[in-house]
Amino acid sequence: MRSDLFQGLRAERFDIILCNPPYVNRQDIDDMPREYRAEPLHALAAGEDGLDLALQILAAAPAWLVERGVLFLELGNSWAALDALCGDLALTWLDFADGGHGVLAATREELGAAQGLFTGLAAARGAGSP
Repeated sequence: MRSDLFQGLRAERFDIILCNPPYVNRQDIDDMPREYRAEPLHALAAGEDGLDLALQILAAAPAWLVERGVLFLELGNSWAALDALCGDLALTWLDFADGGHGVLAATREELGAAQGLFTGLAAARGAGSP
């Protein structure tokens, strides 16, 4: 199956959406070690704060998840920018035994409750629905 974010998917629903989109913010792109630059820039960069694609995904995901479905979204260092944008919204950031950070877990219900916020933030960047 081939799709650009959620565009092109059939009318199906998923128990789990596991997503590792481009999420590197502009500062991290500028500071990245030379060997990382072997990767295509579009596979890494996601705007000033790293959230350009993530906000589209967060806004659209509830429609693609079954009841009690879960989105796992990797955001790396850009997790702090999303946390700051969401204000009082409690986000679940996963802890890992061997280190690492920036992976969000959100249920369909949690995403649905915050969909207006995510849709507004994505629209403010000029992003449509995926």
